[in-house]
Amino acid sequence: MDPEDKEECQWELELFKVNSLLDLLRLAAASNSITVIIEFWSESLNERIIGTFANNYGAEKPDIFSYVVYKGDETGSFLVYKADESGEQFSFSNFLSAGSMTFPLIKLSGEPKWFSKRIKSHESEK
Repeated sequence: MDPEDKEECQWELELFKVNSLLDLLRLAAASNSITVIIEFWSESLNERIIGTFANNYGAEKPDIFSYVVYKGDETGSFLVYKADESGEQFSFSNFLSAGSMTFPLIKLSGEPKWFSKRIKSHESEK
């Protein structure tokens, strides 16, 4: 499908901004499906965005993209999340990590139109 045609689809998508990367990783860890985390630079916000989808697979709810504006400059191919009796921690890594939840971090080459369109719409509502 041509990207222009996709924009005409009636795709219900909610954007949820979470407070921290730990909040986003908790959400990803609680998912019962394969979770991929995406990262891109938002020209609309002039910020680094890290987020993930919660797909409702045809349920009568919109899909959800939960994201955080991340100010750190760490990089890697994976986001590693660990929670134990000492607390919660995360790290960026280029390797899988045993004993932790490791999520693939997919870097997009640019800001997706669906994100910029919804962010601009949200900003104009303010």
